[in-house]
Amino acid sequence: MIDIIKNITLRGDKVIWGVVLTLCLFSVLLVFSTAGWKFLFGHLVKLFVGLFFLYQVHNIKFKYFAKIGVFGFVLSILFLILVFIIGVSVNGASRWLSIAGFQFQPSDIAKLSILLFMARQLSKYRKEIKEFKYLFLYVLAPLIVICALILPNNFSTASLVFLNGLVLMFIAKVSMKHISSIIGIGFLSVLLIYSIAKFNPEISSKIMPRSATWVSRVDSYFNTDKDRGLNQDYQQQQALVAIYNGGFSGMGPGKSTQRNILPYSSSDFIFAIMVEEYGLILGAVLPILLYLILFYRALRISSNITSVFGSLVCVGLMFSLVFQALINMLVSVGVLPVTGQTLPLISMGGTSILFTCITIGIILSVSNDSTDREYETA
Repeated sequence: MIDIIKNITLRGDKVIWGVVLTLCLFSVLLVFSTAGWKFLFGHLVKLFVGLFFLYQVHNIKFKYFAKIGVFGFVLSILFLILVFIIGVSVNGASRWLSIAGFQFQPSDIAKLSILLFMARQLSKYRKEIKEFKYLFLYVLAPLIVICALILPNNFSTASLVFLNGLVLMFIAKVSMKHISSIIGIGFLSVLLIYSIAKFNPEISSKIMPRSATWVSRVDSYFNTDKDRGLNQDYQQQQALVAIYNGGFSGMGPGKSTQRNILPYSSSDFIFAIMVEEYGLILGAVLPILLYLILFYRALRISSNITSVFGSLVCVGLMFSLVFQALINMLVSVGVLPVTGQTLPLISMGGTSILFTCITIGIILSVSNDSTDREYETA
């Protein structure tokens, strides 16, 4: 065992490694506090599995992820279609597949695969996509397909994937005229979906089973009555109580009073418990700083690499993780409506931990091989 540990070499950006391990330590402490010994062991196993995959992935030359992205994109479509046919319902949402005893969310595979696939398309067809028809054919259409398949069961994830795709196009220097047009069409589409869900609930529920929940959360968020606090989502109410209890210095590790009251305190709303126990500096400012360091390092790696594909993968994937973390935190403090997004590397989870670690492994692969020539034949 000791010999195995000695032979482990952490390649790539050492700062990213340090931040990842620090966030994992936070995760262990908070899951133990919120879920107890009963779930801590399982969480530790999932963390170790995730870190194992991270280590293995970061040893792969990043150029191969172009072809892996194509395979993952096709596989994602297949799995997302299977969700409608044999999907497993958890907490009222049919987002899971159970294959050979292994239960997972296909959307986690899709979130990663579509960004890899888009990065490949944007780098390989960067001359052709100056025209909108080719941009639509090579890049936008695949993104729309994935989002459309995720949407019926998970509006927030579909929106997040779409926004990440737009950011990747911006990084790839796609014409702002094209991006603005896509944003406009996307905004109108969201308004249309909301209108149908609100005024024709019977029709929308057949296509989008959770549409009533979306409308309820959006209406609660935009409620301008003076009693909005009473009508606010229960989860956000309890999260704000936890943050208020924490104050500047926090109540101390393991001393949260809201962990048994706040739903999903070990996953979706773990940030509120972190602030309650560790206070403003350690529980809020430090995690935010760590995520920003991750993004800064990704930008540094991107600026030093000669490959367009590697550059897009590095920034695009890291942005998706940091943006998800920001969304999770803003939900906890009541700035955004409830989305169900976890806090990367900290929240308790299964496939979300695994694919977060794989994502970081790909970024470390890029940083480790930053002098490689561009993979033109991807």
